[in-house]
Amino acid sequence: MPPLPKGRVTQSTPFTYTGLDYHCPLCLKEISTTKKVWVCLFTCLAVRAIHLELDQFILCLQRFFARCGIPEHITSDNAPQFKLAKTIIDKTSKKILSDPGVRSYAANQGVQWHFIVELAPWMGGFYERLVGVVKKCLRKAIGKVCFTYDQLQTVLAEVEAVVNSRPLVYVGDDINSSITLTPSHFLTLNPSTGIPGTETEDVDPEYLPKMSTSAKLLQTWKKGQSHLNRFWQIWRDDYLLTLRERFQTRHKGPRNQVPYKPSPGDVVLCKENLPRGTWNLGKIQNVIKSSDGEIRAVKVLFPSKKTITRPLKLLYPIECPEMSGAEDKTDKVQQPKETEQNQLKDDLQCLRRQPNRQAAEIAKKRIEQQLRPGHAI
Repeated sequence: MPPLPKGRVTQSTPFTYTGLDYHCPLCLKEISTTKKVWVCLFTCLAVRAIHLELDQFILCLQRFFARCGIPEHITSDNAPQFKLAKTIIDKTSKKILSDPGVRSYAANQGVQWHFIVELAPWMGGFYERLVGVVKKCLRKAIGKVCFTYDQLQTVLAEVEAVVNSRPLVYVGDDINSSITLTPSHFLTLNPSTGIPGTETEDVDPEYLPKMSTSAKLLQTWKKGQSHLNRFWQIWRDDYLLTLRERFQTRHKGPRNQVPYKPSPGDVVLCKENLPRGTWNLGKIQNVIKSSDGEIRAVKVLFPSKKTITRPLKLLYPIECPEMSGAEDKTDKVQQPKETEQNQLKDDLQCLRRQPNRQAAEIAKKRIEQQLRPGHAI
């Protein structure tokens, strides 16, 4: 399994690295009819906070940018509305960046949109998990009740507040500690939900002269910054350590694997929902590697001249590949362990040799004696 992504373990502003997805439709009550609406979920990779929006996706994206800031990197699946939004952002950026001055300013302000591989939802597990959490909250809160638009917006805001108040890690060694770190600590600096700051200023407020409005605002801002620095310190010292402890590098169960890795030019079977007796054969064009150097997906060319990206889980090698290519790949992979495999084959042959029974040996000798020439029956 690959290591955690960079945005998951990097200290950054909330929603700098964002994942988004739609989840279950809800019933919206209008004047005379009802209709289905979908909820768009935005989640932050670093602090695991969420933001819920309800409407057309382009409008949802505009409100998210206005309220939470423009992210540097967005990860989503291959839904048509997501790809359309990316196209609109790219076209708008090209028009705006026609001015050289604006182009130099926006060089580091662009949004990188990453789409996961088709039919591989596990690659977006960091937002799929929170989609399941929100579904559970909505199912218990409203069930199948129809609300008006304003009522539904209020319910979503309350669900967002509840999910963002879940504890990420306990502060201290005692699990019964009442102080916990939540995603809300990075989004708002409300004193009723924040952790009291440990750093204090040397100046005694009793001897200060009359403070102006600007001085009070500056003091409030400094206090908020001290709280936020404390939250990030807890995030680094406690939360990241828990991620390292729970991180696994290998799958728990055995996996069926071929003795060689896929490479361009291989002919494979692609798992698709096709009629009975129909097989979808394709030829691998390119391989896609992850950050750890392992092959996670490939680009397959089908007879219809269409190229599609598929994960390795949905590809199967044919039973009779080209012998030369298969032998070359097998030799490349098995060459370092050739001696061990030969020894293993010898051991398996010894195990397969079952001991002959004594009665069978005696019967075999009698048959051989009777079949000899000149033997008297």
